Amino acid sequence: MKTAQALKPAKPLHIRSADTKYLGEEPTWKFQPEAERRVSRLANAFNWYNYYLGKKEVKEFVADWLDRHEDKNAKAFRSIPEQSIPSTMGWLCRMNTMGLDLTEHELLYIENHVSELLSKNKPAKKLSAQAQASADAKAEQQAETVRITIQDRLREKVSECAGEIDGMFDDFVTAGAKMSADYKPITLIRGMNIAPQMVNTIADDWKKRVAEFEEVLEGKDAQLVEGYSPWTKIQIKNFVKFAEQVIADCGNYVQIKKVERKPRAKKAVSPEKLASKFKFLKEFAELKLKSEAPAKLVGASEAWLYDTKKRKLIHVVADTHAGTVSVKSSSIVGMDTVQSQQKTLRKPAEQLKALLAGGKPASRKYFKDIKATETKYNGRGNENLIILKAY
Repeated sequence: MKTAQALKPAKPLHIRSADTKYLGEEPTWKFQPEAERRVSRLANAFNWYNYYLGKKEVKEFVADWLDRHEDKNAKAFRSIPEQSIPSTMGWLCRMNTMGLDLTEHELLYIENHVSELLSKNKPAKKLSAQAQASADAKAEQQAETVRITIQDRLREKVSECAGEIDGMFDDFVTAGAKMSADYKPITLIRGMNIAPQMVNTIADDWKKRVAEFEEVLEGKDAQLVEGYSPWTKIQIKNFVKFAEQVIADCGNYVQIKKVERKPRAKKAVSPEKLASKFKFLKEFAELKLKSEAPAKLVGASEAWLYDTKKRKLIHVVADTHAGTVSVKSSSIVGMDTVQSQQKTLRKPAEQLKALLAGGKPASRKYFKDIKATETKYNGRGNENLIILKAY
């Protein structure tokens, strides 16, 4: 990997804070980090700068870096608003000033952002009122076309949560690195409602930290041991426990979300649609019978049907567990197969008239008293079936 050589190191900052006992002084780069440890070393440095410094220092670090490179834009850069300058850019410039060799990618990142910030902050030309109005309208239109994707929002939320966990770890270190129930990463993750499919990005970062902490405990890398010298072995073991807790909580959160995930609610289907394929006879002129709509069978606890061809009177009773019957294709479902019976009528005109004249109890008694053999009803509809009652 190509790198940009470090500048002549500047004097380290001296921070007046009791926290330096735990977080150390400003990172210096007397020795360049090995490739496999570079990411974690830079992450620790970023955490240090983010903890102690702010946007004012970010701007000054970049301007100083430009001065050291004898860049003619250094003066113009000092007029750029502090809030528009990315913190990462400032920290990289400072680390390069403190002895870190920047990679080609990091150097390009700084140069591109310097150019972009300078172009955005050029003194505006004075426009006529009409031209200014047109420019404002165009800018507003462009702003409306910018849309943040869902993935962008999810990544931003995960990044924010990772920062909060880093803050919790900083509090843990400042308090002497003593494990206690006060540090619950899962509370943060759940509180921010992170997407389960993206929580592994947090776990992966802490797995790298576990590997580094364990390497410190092994004591084989003198440079790494020196970097963690402010802490005792017991404290570093607690660093490992904290990191393992974060990893475990990430896994637990995914499982919790699986349990909490509600099944998708089925779209309600209207009775008319459910019963649309049920076969029945609309009218039987011979006995002056008119059928009820099949939709009335849906949700009914009891129904009376008459097969005009076989002269069968059918009593449909809902299953006690289901409570009501419904219709599937051309069949009645949810019936009590024992209580749902049919009988052949000898004098249908008289018998049906008597049945329809009574209420529920009277109709049941009348059906029971009909002297005919009871047979089971299979629930199938047909083109000879009249729906007498459904309730």
